[in-house]
This record gives sequence, structure tokens and C-alpha cells, in this order.
Amino acid sequence: MHAVLYLHEESPEDGDMVFLELSTSEIKISSQDESFFQALAGIRKKLEENRIQILCNGAALNVYSSPMHLSMGSGCLAYKIRIGEQAKTEDLVDIFDYDENLNLVGVEEQARFYDNWVKSFLNRNT
Repeated sequence: MHAVLYLHEESPEDGDMVFLELSTSEIKISSQDESFFQALAGIRKKLEENRIQILCNGAALNVYSSPMHLSMGSGCLAYKIRIGEQAKTEDLVDIFDYDENLNLVGVEEQARFYDNWVKSFLNRNT
């Protein structure tokens, strides 16, 4: 299924929020949130209900936006993270780009991986 994803820096309902709209010949889904990463998660959750996976970096197991990137800008950048390793600037990717080697997962599994990544630093320092 081919889709078009529209990115709006300002939501029509709230200028402090971003707005994503995904359209196919069969469905139209939208999501607004404080960042594009969070709005993409909203779109992905709705797609998951229909067993549809969006193909982009932002849907990969090991890609997650940092709190700093979420608070700055529109949230189009996220880190490729590895358990036990600090994320570096060269690990930044555009969440809407696509890499053929991605391990695409659901929103909840991605969030669990991020939590485990954070815990890997806490466990190292104790």
C-alpha cells in the first residue's frame, strides 16, 4: 500500500503542536502532538490496529528521540541507539527516512527497548 504523509509544523487546532496526516486510497489518519516523533507514534498506533507498519526510521526498534530533541525543534531527528552505548551525534537520523536494514516494530516494543537502553546505563553505574 502506498501512502502520502503530510507534515505540518503547526496543527490547525493548536499552533504549539505539530500535525501529521497520512493518506492512502483507503484510509486517512492524522495525529497531533508536541513533536513529529510523538505524532508519528500516534499514526503508528492507529495503523497497528489494522496490522499496517509504516516503513521509516521512526518505526525501528533502536531509533528513539531524546528528551532534548523532543523539546527542541519539531522532533524530526532521533538517535539509533545500542544497549550499553551512549548515543552520539553521528547516530542521529531523520525519522522519516528509510534504511533497508531496519528492524521495524510496534510503538510499545520500541518504547520498551528505549527503557532498556536507559536502564543499561543505570546498571553500569551501580
